[in-house]
Amino acid sequence: MFYQALYLFITALILAYLEVQIEGQHGWASMLPTWRPKGKWYADLFERVMGGKELTGYHVGVFGFVLLFLHYPYLGLAPTLGQELWVLSLFLLFAVVWDYLWIIINPHYGVVRRRPQNDVTWHRHWWGPFPRDYYFGILLSAAVLFPVWRGNLVVLKEWGMVFGVFAAGTILVLIITELVRGDIER
Repeated sequence: MFYQALYLFITALILAYLEVQIEGQHGWASMLPTWRPKGKWYADLFERVMGGKELTGYHVGVFGFVLLFLHYPYLGLAPTLGQELWVLSLFLLFAVVWDYLWIIINPHYGVVRRRPQNDVTWHRHWWGPFPRDYYFGILLSAAVLFPVWRGNLVVLKEWGMVFGVFAAGTILVLIITELVRGDIER
């Protein structure tokens, strides 16, 4: 499980890098020429579920891509409910890490000397150093697996491994990025 978690972390880092190249300092596709279904019921629902973030065609595409990517191990199979819950749980963790890596590596932001709470306006609510959405995403990721890990502690251990690799990788990227920028005193 360690190598799979590391692979997913590297994928999140590359996706964050790609998004920085696409969006620049304008997060949440705010300046991209993309579909924006304002006023539609599903757009309103998305906005409520996502803490006020707008539904865009860009995000439908990129979220769909990540979900398809996470389903790859089950290609040609009929995934069980437990496997689908695992994919959903991974997606929720992956999305949190991928989004925070975007803030860390984006040259217009950062987290050590800069205050993302003031600059990352599409995350409206912050609890300490992280957007409130991240805490809910992580908790929901674990809660989604409850029907599976309730009787199988191996699943809980694997989730913990993924979470640990994602957390350690994020801290490592943060340190390296801030050292390269010179934001951490040497």
